Amino acid sequence: MDKMLMQGKVAMVTGGGRGIGEASARRLADFGAKVILADLDLASATAVAESLKNEGKEAAAIEFNVADFAHITEKVAAARAIYGRIDVLVNVAGITGSTPITDITHESWDRMMDIDLKSLFFVSQAVFEVMKEQGYGRILNVSSVRGARGCGGGRSSDASYACAKAGILNLSKCFALAGAPFHITSNAVCPGNILTPMGKTLSWSKKDPKTYIPAGRYGTAEDIANAVLFYASDLSDYVTGDYMNVNGGLYM
Repeated sequence: MDKMLMQGKVAMVTGGGRGIGEASARRLADFGAKVILADLDLASATAVAESLKNEGKEAAAIEFNVADFAHITEKVAAARAIYGRIDVLVNVAGITGSTPITDITHESWDRMMDIDLKSLFFVSQAVFEVMKEQGYGRILNVSSVRGARGCGGGRSSDASYACAKAGILNLSKCFALAGAPFHITSNAVCPGNILTPMGKTLSWSKKDPKTYIPAGRYGTAEDIANAVLFYASDLSDYVTGDYMNVNGGLYM
């Protein structure tokens, strides 16, 4: 594959300081993109950016609380100012949960929706305006296998998480329809059980994957980053409103 596949493109990755966000930023940078790591944890994002710069790549870090709705437009403007444009938005930032369906409260439901769904919409909305001006853009949303199939009876993730992630799949289609006249595509990736720092805290990570995942292993952040690269590049120019299951067959 052409190592300059993303040459000249600027990608902003929310939650870029670790896990899937970090892996996605690194993969895009590997193929020539300038990356902006937007994360609530500025120290982590800065460390990743410095690591990339030490490898001769272009990267920057900004502090970005995606659930601070009053300042999203301002933060997106600051991100745009770094390299003058935003060609790719990768929405990774989010939380998970494993609360039984009978124990979900109004407060926990609202927190999940705010961070995993509402923030994704308003960050995408702000970046969408930038992309419309440019006449080009790629929006990539990280959903989940739980968003596609439900929460598995509450055994490994809760209903609010599954609903938020399902909402992401619908939002991806909404932005795909709105963006088509402006050469903006919008797609989603549905990871399965991925051994990120967050994933390693969940109950499924203690199980033997050979007993229930057809591929016989847990996924890595790099597995998801490969899908992100496809959707972020012009290889996927005729693909929009789509989502890719990256779960080793777990969905089956």
